[in-house]
Amino acid sequence: MIKGILYRLSPPAKFAVSLLIIITCFFLLYFIGLVISMALFDWNILQNSHLLSDFSNPKTIQVLKFLQLIQSIGIFLLPPLIIGYLCYPSMSDFLRLKRKPSLLIFLFTILAGIFFLPFSNWLAYINSFLDLPASMSWIEQWMRSSEASAGKLTEAFLNVSDTTGLLYNVLLIAILPSIGEELLFRGLLQRIFTQWAKNSHWGIWISAFLFSAIHLQFFGFLPRFFLGVFFGYLLEITGSLWVPILAHFINNFTGVLLSFFITNHAISEKANDFGMTSGTWIYGIIGGLLGCFMLWLIMKKEKRITN
Repeated sequence: MIKGILYRLSPPAKFAVSLLIIITCFFLLYFIGLVISMALFDWNILQNSHLLSDFSNPKTIQVLKFLQLIQSIGIFLLPPLIIGYLCYPSMSDFLRLKRKPSLLIFLFTILAGIFFLPFSNWLAYINSFLDLPASMSWIEQWMRSSEASAGKLTEAFLNVSDTTGLLYNVLLIAILPSIGEELLFRGLLQRIFTQWAKNSHWGIWISAFLFSAIHLQFFGFLPRFFLGVFFGYLLEITGSLWVPILAHFINNFTGVLLSFFITNHAISEKANDFGMTSGTWIYGIIGGLLGCFMLWLIMKKEKRITN
């Protein structure tokens, strides 16, 4: 019986095994995804590899969205479930999926997620002023180029005008990442780093750093790092992974909705920049304070103290 077979491994060993399983799952599922996509979308990667970089081609976006779906499963969703099964007698206990918080906690979490949206935009505004020394200009140039490429891809993903495209984006950008990334970074890695450092705060901050770094969007590092910390403390305070999953979903779902309404000219493009302009930055600060207040209410309701 292999269930819980790795339970007695040290945290560093569990981390090494986790990396091995994550890499294996990614390459295996990505290869399977490529094979399926070639049949599904009638294209040959050996003859048309340039297709994956042509973001103006609708077929490219279809292929990339499908591969993104496979990648979300291969990196974020499947590995934590496998590792949880191998590392603990009860996978749901290991990933902290058993406890169901009250509706009031969920309500406070939704409000905190909404309040922190303009605050995250304000942090993104601060992050945009990142300026490396002249000796590292080539690094900054690469970072800006990478950021621009990621921005174009995100814009192409979000540029949909019908309900079917919206629902697919909700699945791809809101539902799967909120579940998968929380399973990996909070459910799995935060627990491992907490056990390793014997301190929940270190576990939260290290996993939040990795959560932001893996996106490879350097001029958006600060807001993602903040969100990772926010999600991490939600987990430690409530003891339930469902709470950060909800907060993560609110953050991503709001972005998908805003982009959909902007694309269809239902609202102004300025709505996406709320909190990161000279006229709205104060709302980012206010949103941050209100979000912290909601987090305090959650802590008071749960009566949990992290160590």
